[in-house]
Amino acid sequence: MALGFDYGTANCSVAHRVDGEIQPIPLMAEERYIPSTLSAPNREAVSEYLYRFMNILPEGKVGEALLSRSMRTNKEEGIHLLADDVRFGQQATALYLEDPTETYYVKSPKSFLGLLGLRDIQLSIFEDLVCAMMANVKCLAEQSLQKDCPQVVIGRPVNFHNRGGEKSNLQALAILRRAASRAGFKDIEFQYEPVAAGLEYESTLTEDKTVLVVDIGGGTTDCSMLKMGPSWFEKEDRADSMIAHSGKFIGGNDLDIAIAFKRFMTEFV
Repeated sequence: MALGFDYGTANCSVAHRVDGEIQPIPLMAEERYIPSTLSAPNREAVSEYLYRFMNILPEGKVGEALLSRSMRTNKEEGIHLLADDVRFGQQATALYLEDPTETYYVKSPKSFLGLLGLRDIQLSIFEDLVCAMMANVKCLAEQSLQKDCPQVVIGRPVNFHNRGGEKSNLQALAILRRAASRAGFKDIEFQYEPVAAGLEYESTLTEDKTVLVVDIGGGTTDCSMLKMGPSWFEKEDRADSMIAHSGKFIGGNDLDIAIAFKRFMTEFV
């Protein structure tokens, strides 16, 4: 079974196709979204968590070195990792708010995947973070459906949240692909997020049209001009229907930050 996976800056969600219709999959207590957050006792706990409790092995010499260093650090610090020590979504945020000084908390790692100039060990850390989040969502989805889900189509922004152009995009996609593969997905495809959003609208069309799709996400805003309609239904190759794409790394998180700092925080000065 194939999943449509929105690994978002703010939230993650998955869906599948049932009798020709796309249906969201409940993840946590019937909730369709899980915030893109993670908490752990420390940064090193994530690599060890993947190895000990998810049976996910590191990839390559850098990944192996990261795991070895993580396990050594945790041992030296007297941290005996338990399965519940790494949390996701609202549970991660709740733990962080309860004890922020003793909690390693990550929000929206997708925003940093295209950051150029990172060392290999830093790229491996990001890959472990994304892998842990993806593995958690995959596990929740399979529990909800009572089926294995080895195939996935992952939404991607036109341009990831960075200034490195196509080089940033390629780096971010490589991290996402490796993380998804380690999380247990066998067949991995990517689709532009505005195109994916537009396909649902296309199913309602009775004639061909040129459509502008605007996708405002947590970290990016993407626009796509697409040819849509009955002539394109069920076509796997949609390259000829894509007229133009544009992506800016400004999204809902930026609006939240601007409001918080320029409106609310000024009242506390």
